[in-house]
Amino acid sequence: MEEFTIQGQGSFLKLSFEEVFGFPNKTCHWGGYDTKAILEIKSENYYVKGIFCTSTGELFEFFEQLKDCNDKVDGFARFISYQRNLDLTADYDKFGRIRIFGTFSEYSHDNNELKFEFSTDQTFITNTLNELQIITRKYGGMKGIII
Repeated sequence: MEEFTIQGQGSFLKLSFEEVFGFPNKTCHWGGYDTKAILEIKSENYYVKGIFCTSTGELFEFFEQLKDCNDKVDGFARFISYQRNLDLTADYDKFGRIRIFGTFSEYSHDNNELKFEFSTDQTFITNTLNELQIITRKYGGMKGIII
């Protein structure tokens, strides 16, 4: 099972693929391959675990943004799932600290929403980038993999 974690101080965000559709032959119009994923977020005393859909292409774009921010120690990386039920931002400051924040709603038609925020730094993000790199090597970019 492919997954990545953004670890913070007493908090985390973890995304695990439950199923990848069409791999390796059929990509989706969101970029890469459509996935059913499990998302876990722990932000201090708040915790949520839910299912949502995303694409490997969306994760590829987030990985590229995050890697660029990490190299520059500046900027922000943003991930918004195509159903708009996960909105995640990693905002860097010049000292290598990263503010992770966003919202998650398992079902976009419900009004239940977790608003989360926690801090991390480059020492934790190195593992996240390594995990995302494994995913992007397997599934490719917005066009998937070329066979």
